[in-house]
Amino acid sequence: MISTTPVPLPTSPDALRDLVLSLLQQQEEQEAERTRIIAQQQAAIALRDETIARLESTIAKLQRWRFGRRSEKLSPDQISLWQEALDTEIAAMESLLETVLEDSAAVTAGRAEGAAADAQAVTVPAHPVRRHPGRMAIPAHLPRVEVHHDPKTCTCAQCGGPLETIGEEISEKLDYIPGRFQVIRHIRPKLACRPCGTLESPALPAQVIDKGLPTARMVAQVMTAKHVDHLPLYRQETQYQRAGVPISRATLCSWLGQGEYWISLLAEACKMALLEGKILHADETPLPVLNPGSGKTDKAYLWVYRSQADAPHPIVIFDYAPDRKGIHPQHFLGDWQGILQTDDYGGYDALYRKEQVSEAGCWAHVRRHFYDVEQRGPSPVAQKALAWIAKLYAIETEIKASPPDQKVVARQQRAGPLLEAFHIWLTETQMQVAPKSGIAKAIGYALKRWKALTLYLEEGQLSIDNNPVERALRGVAIGRNYVQSAIMRSKCSEPPIVGALPS
Repeated sequence: MISTTPVPLPTSPDALRDLVLSLLQQQEEQEAERTRIIAQQQAAIALRDETIARLESTIAKLQRWRFGRRSEKLSPDQISLWQEALDTEIAAMESLLETVLEDSAAVTAGRAEGAAADAQAVTVPAHPVRRHPGRMAIPAHLPRVEVHHDPKTCTCAQCGGPLETIGEEISEKLDYIPGRFQVIRHIRPKLACRPCGTLESPALPAQVIDKGLPTARMVAQVMTAKHVDHLPLYRQETQYQRAGVPISRATLCSWLGQGEYWISLLAEACKMALLEGKILHADETPLPVLNPGSGKTDKAYLWVYRSQADAPHPIVIFDYAPDRKGIHPQHFLGDWQGILQTDDYGGYDALYRKEQVSEAGCWAHVRRHFYDVEQRGPSPVAQKALAWIAKLYAIETEIKASPPDQKVVARQQRAGPLLEAFHIWLTETQMQVAPKSGIAKAIGYALKRWKALTLYLEEGQLSIDNNPVERALRGVAIGRNYVQSAIMRSKCSEPPIVGALPS
């Protein structure tokens, strides 16, 4: 507390000078302390604001993921970025409409002229007619069962005369027969040689489960329902009970385990065919693993590998691993050489450091970063970036059915200049935004991976994004909703099965 009691001043000039200098020094020290405290408070406020913004962003993202729509559609504000192109299309449509109206007026005038119009033919250009999709066509390959409906009487109700058949009215209805069980009886004659007493009998065909009850089709049905249709064993048990065939869950699980050997052979053959391609997609997803005795679940991972997007016979392999370490894709791919398209997970970096593996980026991930920024609030920078990326995808839509060599030409001529301009804009914009903001992180994500993101310009068989393999993971996400999808280490071994039966 500052004292208000008057303090007698020294009478000596030297003492007065020393007092003034002392007071000035105290004032400077107090000012420096005040400046230091203000700087600390400003830094704390800035850190708090950054933390609040990050938490708000996380909350908004989680709320959108939990309650909002999943599709990443452009907001109405972004449509204005395409207004010029829309105006051009509208003008073309108006011109076409004027032509149609003029032709229609000419036809009307010609009809009014009566017979003279017959001599002057008026040609109206054909215009596309929008048709409603109508009823779904029943596939022609399905067997047809004919049900004939005989009339109750062959006498006319009006005059009493005889009725004769002049044609038929045929309508088709789609029917379904629930799956049914049957028993295959293998009947083998017993043969005997009377002179020497030798007994023989034809051998049984090879069985999936030696001396087991189910046929190969039965085991395949259980495995497909479990791993492809994600139908837990307790639901299959209920279905079979309704059909009058009680099969316990323990038995079904035993069949799954014994069928694993055959599926592992199929998975290995699929892997060999997969690694023959020069372009692969890769991703990974967590999978809960039951740990018997602990009452808890561990987090394992399914690493998924897919052949190139335009492969005539796509191959998808799911490789189980207990963790997310990068050693697992290295072990799976081995000495494979080609282009690997992934997201930005660092587990693949060791592969890219090898000369025989090239990295391809994913524009869907780039777009997602800008989309998340735009969803947190209107962001002109994010909207412009989204519109730029939309142009790249529009080009891909147009050339989707083109051969690979034509795709390369179209990408280099059309997407190449767009990407060059986009890169310049991103570089300039990065210096104008807050370094730790969400938009800065989105821009940095794109610029850091630019070489990988533009590799698709040079390879026509390469996709613009990694969506082909991400779509393969949707089935795993569905199966993950059930406790039964987890792997029990001491029972049915699931890794080879999911490796051979992707959804």
